[in-house]
Amino acid sequence: GRKRIVAYSSDGAESVIATDVESNDLAVNARGELWFTDPANKRVWFVDAQGARRVVHEGLQFANGVVLSPDQSLLAVADSRTKWVWSFQVAPDGSLLHGQPFYHLETPDESSDSAADGMTVDREGYLYVATRIGIQVCDQPGRVAAIINKPQASALSNLVFGGPDLDTLYVTAGDKVFRRVVRRRGVFPWLPVKPPPPRL
Repeated sequence: GRKRIVAYSSDGAESVIATDVESNDLAVNARGELWFTDPANKRVWFVDAQGARRVVHEGLQFANGVVLSPDQSLLAVADSRTKWVWSFQVAPDGSLLHGQPFYHLETPDESSDSAADGMTVDREGYLYVATRIGIQVCDQPGRVAAIINKPQASALSNLVFGGPDLDTLYVTAGDKVFRRVVRRRGVFPWLPVKPPPPRL
């Protein structure tokens, strides 16, 4: 590939955000800053609004999907070769603090890894994770609250809320995109939303 991260304006104009990067997935906040995963080097990177980048975490077995919480105070990073999605507090300068394996994913009996890939969140603070067994929906305390079956046998790679009311869940699987209307609503990266307090 071209090893670049690019942004597109509403008129289709392309601007280069970062070059010579080994990026897999990324999350953008309301200030135009972003975090991206680099699984080959077991790193998470931060890129500020001026384009300066630095490593903010190292050591995950396979850093894959990444997403901000609805209020953008936390960053979740999927470690695909384990059963965990890590949670980090986001510092004002983009650094990641107090990281811990937080969301415990379900796996098939014969497997020790979740193959967790892309992720998204809803306004209530629930985390949606594309995994080998389906879309795992995790509550704020880190528990799997539901699993939505895969629409076909091939692996799920990413998912996002869309539609006029952000109540349609789109998921990629193989060479197809599937959609499903749900009772939850997603969030825009440029419009943080404070979720309700977690319920135990």
